[in-house]
Parts: sequence; structure tokens; C-alpha cells
Amino acid sequence: MTEEFTRLQDRKGRASLKWQRYEQQDVIPMWVADMDLPAPQAVREALGKAVELGALGYGEVPPRLVDAFLNWCQQQYGWQPMPEELVWLPGVVPGFNLAVEALTKADDQILVQTPVYPPIRVLGKLRQRAQQDLPLKPPSEGESQWSLQVEQLAAALEDKTSALVLCNPQNPTGRCYSPEELKELARLAAAKKLLVISDEIWADLLLKPEARHLPYPAVSNEAAQHSITLMAPSKTFNVAGLSCAVAIIPNPELREPFRKAMRGLMPDMNYMGILAAEAAWTKGAAWLQDLKQHLNNNLDLLEAWLQNPDHPRRQLIGYCRPEATFVAWLDVSRLELENPWQAFLDAGVALSPGEAFGDDHYLRLNFGCPAAQLEAALERMHQVIG
Repeated sequence: MTEEFTRLQDRKGRASLKWQRYEQQDVIPMWVADMDLPAPQAVREALGKAVELGALGYGEVPPRLVDAFLNWCQQQYGWQPMPEELVWLPGVVPGFNLAVEALTKADDQILVQTPVYPPIRVLGKLRQRAQQDLPLKPPSEGESQWSLQVEQLAAALEDKTSALVLCNPQNPTGRCYSPEELKELARLAAAKKLLVISDEIWADLLLKPEARHLPYPAVSNEAAQHSITLMAPSKTFNVAGLSCAVAIIPNPELREPFRKAMRGLMPDMNYMGILAAEAAWTKGAAWLQDLKQHLNNNLDLLEAWLQNPDHPRRQLIGYCRPEATFVAWLDVSRLELENPWQAFLDAGVALSPGEAFGDDHYLRLNFGCPAAQLEAALERMHQVIG
């Protein structure tokens, strides 16, 4: 495992969203999904060469970036889209906003499964569409994961619902949906003529060894024809600030309106993002394996802290090990704190408030950091829990 994952980073004063918010306070930021770990050496070298050259003008997606992405898809998922199905854009969040704007009508309704990260949570409000929130099923006794509940979803569908926004792997619960769940969902979407907008930004960060990511358009030809799937190297390789993503849209009747809606509203691809994505998808596989080992080690550390028999109040926190992502979804309701988020912030740890995801019983903790940083945050959290 790379030694770089053990080094604490000083990101203060560097225009970092994650760190700048609490820059004037003694706070460890463990909130936004941005890792305090360095990007792969190959990515940094590619960016360094560009900076040394000094010409940082407009970017254009080169054929080698397309090839790098297609080869990555084959390596990681055993599946490849066709090159003409790809629409490059500066981010996944702009992508699903654009999909709703371009492919649903003002009187349509979109369906969102909660809890879900804030940009999807507020999607209907931002795009002025009615939004139906359908809760995922939390794990019952004897279960280890949240579940999709396609039957309940089918029963809850309303006539004006025209699009379903899927987040897979799921943020914040860390669930990676099974092929069976996705096939069932695709059959329902086809029967009800639903557009499926699938946010798969976490597709490569699978932590459970046996977990496999199935891209939504790979489920079936039928699924491919009613879907827009969004992917990016940003979470996987910690290059979110470089704004590079891709939409896979097999159906030209969806792809052309999407492209048309981009004109004049969506900025061109970030030049540095293009270089970073190519380097990551071409040379980042071994680094990714090391990263996943590191993240699993951090999860072991978190679980040992939660289950420590010398501190039984920690065991009041509800938790199931995420199958993917680098965020943990913690049920803090049994701690009976008046304002859990504020209590931990006062102790010097900034977590993401569950209310923003649709459930104020929870907090989200980002464990994508050196182990020493996680340990320091947990030590401060202990002051609140006792």
C-alpha cells in the first residue's frame, strides 16, 4: 500500500471547499466527499507537464481519452459502450440537472430515492419539477444492507412520474445494487416508460471484495434505450476539482436533445481535467487497488472504535459497512443529542448533517483520509459520546 496514504495533508489556505469552510476554527473536516489523499502519481505527472509547458488553453476530447475510458469500462465492468454514445461534460451533477431539463416536461414528476446526497435531493426544486421521494429500506435485524425495494417503488409510482434518478453505488448508504435488483428495476422502467438517470460516479470504489458494479445500460438493451448514465474519474482518483465527466446515452432520441440543451449553457471540457482523466484511466488501476485496501483498513478502524466494549455508548450508533464509496452513514438517533451535528462540530469534527440527505437521524462521515486523521476525529467524537 502506498505510503502517501499515511501522510497528513495541509490543505488550509489552498482554496479547498472542504477545508476553507472551517479554516478559522480548530475543526477536522470529515464532511464533503473529497479525499484528503493525493491523486495518483501518473495524474500529477500529466498535470505537471502541462503546467511546465505553460499553455493552458481550451481543451478538446482526444481519441485517446475515449479509448482510455472504453478500455477502463472493459477492465472494470466487462462492458463497453459505443464511442458515439458518449457525451463529455464538466460534471455528473450538471449532467443529471441537464437531463431533467432537456428530457422532462414542466408538469412531469421525478422520483428520487432517499436518503441521497444533496444535489439529487434538491433536484426537483432546482429544475422546477414535482418530486416524489421514496425511502430506501434500511437494514432490518439480521440484514446488513439497505435495499432498493422495486415492488414498493412500483406500487408508489404516480402517473405523472416520468423519470427516476438512480444513485448506484448509493451515496450516502454505500450500497452497490445487485444485478437482480437492477434487472427488476429496468423491467419496471420499461413497462412504465420511465427515463432512468443513473449517477454512477462511485462505480469504481467498491470496497466489498465480492461486489461488482453493473452499469445500468449493461443490464439489457431495453435498459440502455431508456437511460442516461453518468460517470467520472473524480471520486475514484480524487480529481473532483478538475471537472471531467461523461454521459453514456445509447438512444439517439435521448442523446440529441441532451446535446442540444448543452449548447451555450454547459462550459467546454476542462483542459486539465481531460489530461487527468486520461492518465487516471490509463495508469491508475494499481493505485486504485491500494486505495481500496487503505479505505477498508480505515473502515476496520472505524468499526473497532464503534464496537469497543470499554465504551458501550458508541455501540448506540447504528452502522452497516458500506459496500462502496468512502463515506459512512451513521445513525446517531439513540445518542439522544439535541443537535448531533452541532455537538460533534463543537468538539472539533465537521460531519455532513443527515437532514441534507433526507434523514436527520443520521450523520455522514468521510473516511477518505490518512488513518491518523480518522483516529484524531474519532478521539474528538468520543468526547461527545462518552
